[in-house]
Amino acid sequence: MGEVKYFVKDEKMHKYPAPETCKVKHTGEKLHDEPPAGYDKCSQCFGF
Repeated sequence: MGEVKYFVKDEKMHKYPAPETCKVKHTGEKLHDEPPAGYDKCSQCFGF
């Protein structure tokens, strides 16, 4: 698998590519190399 990136959608931070368990899909949002500060993490993407 390639390098993990991050994107923000609906005020939550998600991993890109998002795991199959996450219902949110990337639709052109800006991709970040590092987790952007100030956002809640998606529980499906981050496994909690």
